[in-house]
Amino acid sequence: MKRNPLLNYIGTSLLLVLFSSCSVRAPSGLVQLRPFEIESKENRRTEFDGLELLSAFELRSRHPHFGGVSGLSIGGDGRLYAVSDRGYWLSAQLGHDSTGALLNLLDWHIKPILTPARTPIDGLLTDAEALARAPDGSFIVGFEQNHRLWRYLPPPMTFDSPAQAITLPRDLAKAPHNGGLECVTVLPSGEIFTVAEELQNKDGSFKGWLIADPQAVEFAYLPSAGFRASDCAALPNGDVIVLERHLSIFLGFSARLKLIRAASIRAHAVLDGEDLLRLDPPLRLDNFEGIAVREDAAGTLIYLISDNNFQPFQRTLLLQFRMPRADH
Repeated sequence: MKRNPLLNYIGTSLLLVLFSSCSVRAPSGLVQLRPFEIESKENRRTEFDGLELLSAFELRSRHPHFGGVSGLSIGGDGRLYAVSDRGYWLSAQLGHDSTGALLNLLDWHIKPILTPARTPIDGLLTDAEALARAPDGSFIVGFEQNHRLWRYLPPPMTFDSPAQAITLPRDLAKAPHNGGLECVTVLPSGEIFTVAEELQNKDGSFKGWLIADPQAVEFAYLPSAGFRASDCAALPNGDVIVLERHLSIFLGFSARLKLIRAASIRAHAVLDGEDLLRLDPPLRLDNFEGIAVREDAAGTLIYLISDNNFQPFQRTLLLQFRMPRADH
């Protein structure tokens, strides 16, 4: 999670005014999905750069631990999983129509992420920023502040399993506290693909690694100008979709999706992906930090979620796109 000082100042001021609307009850963790228009009705589109927008929702909840969603994945049980930067798991059952469009998220669960000692994480350990499913069904969670990767057992044991630490590249210790591993996925080979958000090389690219615990090899990632990698997701063929984001104080948030071909992913490569999707103002956007993918008969379903930073002037948005099968 990247905190902007101006946003924090505005957020604090608004909280003083709006605290009553943000007061929290914690009955059942129920989350409401409200249809959301990302552009005006006059300009409404269903196709963006060749990707089809299937659904768009704003997620709202009064549960005290809902929000700050920074990592997204789909489990081997078919459920949607996420992690928050305050140290919680979130999970819900996906409900789709016959075309694959998302209709609802049901049967929500919100539980604390556990340490290797099986205790809830706290303090500087809570900043979970990435979530990826491995081929064996286990989950990898990436954390900032105290940079680390922890592995958790597959569902249904995930929420109750102790964390297993993964050996990190030594250079990651040089990353800023808020600029670590937000972009994490697992390739079909089992290697972990990750890019540091703020650890930059002299040529302007950013450090990335292929991790086969305990070994790691380095590569470089070149994002769109002014953007940073905020998450990524591997496809079954080994390609990787990278989610990038940018914040303009005057215009707001922008997002990019870049496609990295499997053949280019290797040690010491400089990866510069192909443009898949460009989302810019005046579209109604937010701080997109999570991406998950799954295949259906017509192509790849792509889910994007935003981190509201627990601020009343931001939203938790969930967008669903389809990339036609012929495109990859």
